[in-house]
Amino acid sequence: MVSLENKVSQRPYVRKGPDIVCRMIDIASVILWGFILADFGIILWARPEDETFLDRLFNISVRDYWDAAMLQVALFLSLVQLLLSIFSLYLNSKRLKRKDDRIRVSIIISTFVALFICLFLTVYL
Repeated sequence: MVSLENKVSQRPYVRKGPDIVCRMIDIASVILWGFILADFGIILWARPEDETFLDRLFNISVRDYWDAAMLQVALFLSLVQLLLSIFSLYLNSKRLKRKDDRIRVSIIISTFVALFICLFLTVYL
């Protein structure tokens, strides 16, 4: 009888620290959160302005429509975010060799947020 043993669990732990791929995944996670904040900031900046008391008092006209140019910038930014998050997810899936390696939740969240923004802005624009 041939005994089948799990050879993966018998490997010694040889990592001395985070390698370049793990560092790239960490940096990409931070960059992706920056993209999320920038997307939401641009979308909030593009929304119609609220009319205040002073606007009515001095007859100042305010923009009552969504700024399409700013929404296009947000769409482009979210497409870049989606591509970067898919690439980071691919890199992260290749680094699941040790038992302490995990798929980063922030990359998955960033992927879904970018996908939602892309779909929403594509339908809206």
